[in-house]
Amino acid sequence: MLHPAARDCIVAVEQAFAGDARATPDAALAKAVERLSDLYTVERGRLAREQADAMHLAAKREYFLASDAPKVALALAECAARSESFARLAALDRVRVADLGAGVGATSVGFLAWLAGARAARGISAPMRVALHAVEVGAAAARSYDEAVRIAAEASGVELAVTVEARDFRGARLPESDLILCQTALNELLGAGASDEVHAASTVDLVAGWAAAAPLLVIEPALRSTTRALMALHDELLARGGVHVVAPCPHQRPCPMRAKPADWCHEARRIDGTPRVAAIDRIVGRRDGRALFAFLATAPGNAPSAGAGTPPLLRILTEPLGSRGKTERVLCGSDGALHLVRLLDREVRDGNRPYLELERGETVSIEPAPERDRISPEALVRVHPRS
Repeated sequence: MLHPAARDCIVAVEQAFAGDARATPDAALAKAVERLSDLYTVERGRLAREQADAMHLAAKREYFLASDAPKVALALAECAARSESFARLAALDRVRVADLGAGVGATSVGFLAWLAGARAARGISAPMRVALHAVEVGAAAARSYDEAVRIAAEASGVELAVTVEARDFRGARLPESDLILCQTALNELLGAGASDEVHAASTVDLVAGWAAAAPLLVIEPALRSTTRALMALHDELLARGGVHVVAPCPHQRPCPMRAKPADWCHEARRIDGTPRVAAIDRIVGRRDGRALFAFLATAPGNAPSAGAGTPPLLRILTEPLGSRGKTERVLCGSDGALHLVRLLDREVRDGNRPYLELERGETVSIEPAPERDRISPEALVRVHPRS
């Protein structure tokens, strides 16, 4: 879940836009949200042709901004829990962030929301200056971006400097940055065919350059084609070397889910939706109170050593599979393999009981390690924090 200070930051932006004289009536906004959702899922070939539509901009500004910002905050919270490269950002007196394909500001607002929550959780009240360098080709989106991030910065209690570069992010030369963000932009470089699952070499070269320069967070829609493209990108970056994966993977090996074309790895995080997002969701009737997304976070250099005696990590990839007499889930291990791990009902004890309540995306250690992927009655299941 989001830290309350993070949610308050996102709500402040939503309320400002909802109270704007340009705000769209809920019924019309719900219709625009449905249309834009369809373009991203079942009609991707029409996406580029309709990008300039005024109602699409309204849907992005008044709904998707507050709907997508939490994804960034949640992913950054997990990255900070797992890597000092990300955790340190909340304690700097000046942080420089590049937002590529910045749109109307969801990604940068998500960063500022995470920053507010992280600083509140750690009791940090020292002054902080955030320099945002946004790359966004659309003039109307860029105007909304500037407005959104200034509201979020005020709510977060940080001093803000904003630069918006009006161009395609593929041609941008980035300033030195402490963090690079890219949300739902790489997927728009994919075509509309069966080959969508693999990015062009030029895209891999581009992202590899970002990953080598600074900690990087890429977020994509939780669709099979876009998520599998992100999984392929994960493998390409590791194969080239010079960077390591921070999250979501518990290993530095090729993605084991790529072996089966029907599999893809994505998040389903429970969140307390902001008021207008919740209102539109009730009209649309599509959402279930979870943020759905796929992400990849990297940092330059080799992965830190886990240390001797550190138990292996396992990441939950599925909900319980509904097996009789046992709880089974597919887990991704620090050995780079998939495991169908089971706990028999008759062997549930206090120490292993947390396995019954785990959610997709959580990371655990199990001691002793499951023998033949079966959790013993004596096992201790420890859930690792995601924030």
